[in-house]
Amino acid sequence: MDEYPTVPASAEAADWPVLDVETVWETDFFEAGYDAVERPTGERAEYYWIEPRDAVMIVAVRDDEVIMIEQYRPRARDRCLGLPAGGIEDGEDPEAAARRELREETGYTAGTLTHLDTYAPSGWVRYVRHVFVAEEPDPGERDLDDGEYIDTVTVPADEAIERVRGRSGPTRGGALTPLYLARESGYL
Repeated sequence: MDEYPTVPASAEAADWPVLDVETVWETDFFEAGYDAVERPTGERAEYYWIEPRDAVMIVAVRDDEVIMIEQYRPRARDRCLGLPAGGIEDGEDPEAAARRELREETGYTAGTLTHLDTYAPSGWVRYVRHVFVAEEPDPGERDLDDGEYIDTVTVPADEAIERVRGRSGPTRGGALTPLYLARESGYL
């Protein structure tokens, strides 16, 4: 797992010392809390955070189509078009997680899997997202987790970005950055 970047556990700037760390909520999926820091002005301030598991997102391309998922997101109160994704289990390599999530959510198994990038999608959520491309994955049977209600859809590769963006209201979900990375790398 060392070949994939992660968020440094003890990264802090000398002029922003961490005075206290408080975890105020723990679930099976994430922890939430705040760091009390000293600003460069000397003033104390609390910065809140959520810390889920690191995650993977997969851009699966087969026959010039992107294999995507569509699901209702209760938090957003909206039906969203996105990419197969999920958290990395303890001790699991990001590539293994990408293979597992692709198969579980879509039924497809990846032959060639290429790591495109790793990025932190938010300034207050402490995790990184590893983006992979699966080329010409083989179809198979899905194995959804309990509580997952996902439809697998295919979208022409040259329309995937616009389909994610092309609706009224804000673009939902995290599919946009991975799709842009895939396009920049020549996969779309």
